[in-house]
Amino acid sequence: MPKRDTYIEDKLYLLVYQAADQQMKDLMDIAYLIGQRPIDVVRIHSRDIKHGELSIQQQKTKNRLRFALSGSLKEIIERITPKDGYLFCNQRGGQMQRTTLTRRFAELRNHLIKQYPELADELSHFQFRDLRAKSGTDKFLSNDRTAAQEQLGHTSSQTTNIYIRKKKLIEPLEKVEKK
Repeated sequence: MPKRDTYIEDKLYLLVYQAADQQMKDLMDIAYLIGQRPIDVVRIHSRDIKHGELSIQQQKTKNRLRFALSGSLKEIIERITPKDGYLFCNQRGGQMQRTTLTRRFAELRNHLIKQYPELADELSHFQFRDLRAKSGTDKFLSNDRTAAQEQLGHTSSQTTNIYIRKKKLIEPLEKVEKK
């Protein structure tokens, strides 16, 4: 099976984001800001937030990650964190399931495909899980591979390479001038 290589450009991200309801915007924001898998985002509980940090144990790898509550992440967390419970709940007040998140995102995407048929190809390839790769790629492009590796919670830089969907822009040399 070929590896996924979809990178979500900012313009497409913003189109989907602007059409989303507030809960989906919050899910997209947090997934992008911390670069975690959808399952780890929907599992965030109020007990994971204390002493100015968000602590996550990744379900897949069991790696523990600590994110500073600052900037946009702090604003979102402070606005939506219940006193005791999951940040993202279903209609009955229980923990939102990853499958529910995936279904709701697909419904949003399909609504936008009808609204913007000229973007159907790009939109149809956009899955919620692509926010993890966008986060890692953007971190890599603005910082370095080590920062992206730490954010994604990888022990190997080779694993991080899978998530980096764009390489850094290479500046060409200047023409050699005759002297």
